[in-house]
Amino acid sequence: MLQAEDARPTTEAGLAPLREGLQGNGRRTAIRAIGRLERPEMIPMIAPALNDGVGIRAEAANALAQMARTPAAVADVQKLLLARAAMDASLNTWESWGEIAAALGRLPYDTAAQVQATEAVLLTGLPAPDSLNDVETAALAGSARGFESLARTVRAKKLPPLGERTWDLLRWAATAQRIATDPRSALTRRLAMASLVTGNQATTSVIERGLNDADAEVRRFAAAAAATDARIEERDRVITIALADKEPRVRLEALRAWGRHIQKTSCAPIRAALKDPNPHVMLQAIDQLGNPCPAAESPAADLNAVAASLNNTPRTWHAPAHAIVSLARIQPEAARKALPRFVQHPTWQIRMYAARAAGALSSTDDLNALIDDSNDNVREAALSSLIDLKRPEAAAAAIAQLSRPDYQLILTAVRALEVKSNAPKATTPLITALGRITKERKDTSRDPRMAILNRLQSYGDASQAIYFEGYVKDFDSAIAQKAAEMLTAWTGKPHTAAPQPLTPPGVTMAMVNALRGKSLRFYMAGRGHFDVGLDVDAAPLTAIRIARRAGEGYYNGLTFHRIAPNFVIQGGSPGANEYMGEHFYMRDEPGLHLRGTVGISTRGRDTGDAQIFVNLIDSPRLDHIYTVFGTVVAGMDVVDGTLEGDVIERVELVSR
Repeated sequence: MLQAEDARPTTEAGLAPLREGLQGNGRRTAIRAIGRLERPEMIPMIAPALNDGVGIRAEAANALAQMARTPAAVADVQKLLLARAAMDASLNTWESWGEIAAALGRLPYDTAAQVQATEAVLLTGLPAPDSLNDVETAALAGSARGFESLARTVRAKKLPPLGERTWDLLRWAATAQRIATDPRSALTRRLAMASLVTGNQATTSVIERGLNDADAEVRRFAAAAAATDARIEERDRVITIALADKEPRVRLEALRAWGRHIQKTSCAPIRAALKDPNPHVMLQAIDQLGNPCPAAESPAADLNAVAASLNNTPRTWHAPAHAIVSLARIQPEAARKALPRFVQHPTWQIRMYAARAAGALSSTDDLNALIDDSNDNVREAALSSLIDLKRPEAAAAAIAQLSRPDYQLILTAVRALEVKSNAPKATTPLITALGRITKERKDTSRDPRMAILNRLQSYGDASQAIYFEGYVKDFDSAIAQKAAEMLTAWTGKPHTAAPQPLTPPGVTMAMVNALRGKSLRFYMAGRGHFDVGLDVDAAPLTAIRIARRAGEGYYNGLTFHRIAPNFVIQGGSPGANEYMGEHFYMRDEPGLHLRGTVGISTRGRDTGDAQIFVNLIDSPRLDHIYTVFGTVVAGMDVVDGTLEGDVIERVELVSR
């Protein structure tokens, strides 16, 4: 079954192990695997499992929701889940009901009637103000998770809002304390508060009560609620409460709220945050000071002082680098004087920020110097700025970058060549780059290769068709299909894609069992370590691949290149950017994204490339989309303190 799931089978022979698993002891594993195929036509295979025991039933509900990828499938799955929810409620089987409720809430509805039907069921799990402890924990948690998802669907698809009674009960659920021994009490408050944030339905009293919650994530959601467009009385007062919170995540969220609603009238709290002991809060303040402040509170002197502090000491460059970009936006002359030190700095990340500042300053001399930098990320930043400035030299610079190895740089170069008048000079370099990258035989080369094909197609030169004949048999089915479409259009003759996929290293149950009870220990250069406990039951394929690569030394010396405060840290890229990863794509094994869970970065379904991310907060919007293969079980303080460019010294497999 494991191998069948990894192969993403489309034939009956390929599906046979999963069908067999449905009949035996591996029923739960088979249900999960079939759900992850996301094929609506297989819904009848899973539907009978809704009548199994509680554990199997919950897995079936999750799988059915994952498979609901068409309007017809959504309608079918909703009908199945509504019927099962009614039966569970009548039997007081609330553990199962909670899972059904969560699945119902995340279906991608298209109509108000569908939303109303699910809303009516989810209300069953929310307590009235006088009956909080009368509601089963599982029902409350499932209902809260379902409403958080439903609120996002309603907003995204611009459907009629949820009812006022729903919002009233969610406000109560977000702030009411259940018995102290309830392990899911904080989680339900977080999810209810998250629903209010999504729906712009938090009130001043709810935010204040949330900011007094013992749980830091509830307080962070409350601070985020202060940033919404909800009608909040005394917004500045409640944000000020959050700015004084002991938890940096809450203070950072409060800064964002202040920046969105109050910064134009006062920058005092943001300037004060320049002295915050937490580096992420301080960097957030620096970034926000690049936006307008009242004339009497100009932060230019503050930013100039921070930029002037640039030196060669490791892990001290972040504040000056952020400051030069913000200074360029509000006091260009001061930034121009300071910029040469950044352009010439030996640390490439600083030069990358220099390119961004040079773009804000329209300093083409600096950009033209940085476009030839030794590091491709610096080149990409410089080229992006030239494109944004609509500089005429951007096209020639872009053509020169097509010979570089970095995929992100090539993507940006292709973007610079959009105008059809570039075709005479760009066509041959584009075709050459496509061939060179294809010879690398990497699944993860899809993005730059697809971009090149799209650009060549936009040029419309049918005489180039001969160069694409071989691509209909490419190892990537998406590239093969694109080539077939282009050739059909250009030649007038039908061409059929016949991809010849790469074969990634195999997986076995012995590999899974060898990882049970194990953690991956990430040693961070000069900073200690953090441990990721592997979840081999929920994400066996990913756990095997990441553990294998760690054992091969793949991560040694790589960095965490992306630090998104109050979201994730992301790392493990050989190119220190989003687009450079290992050769083979990884299958998605979606899960729930709570603070400390560890996932895999993707750029579409089943496109993981061994880059990992650690959730710094609860991120329900990532649930059931991105893989979760483990949880930080030790060293979360190391994760929280990670800065851009911090180096992974090595990764070791250890026993828990």
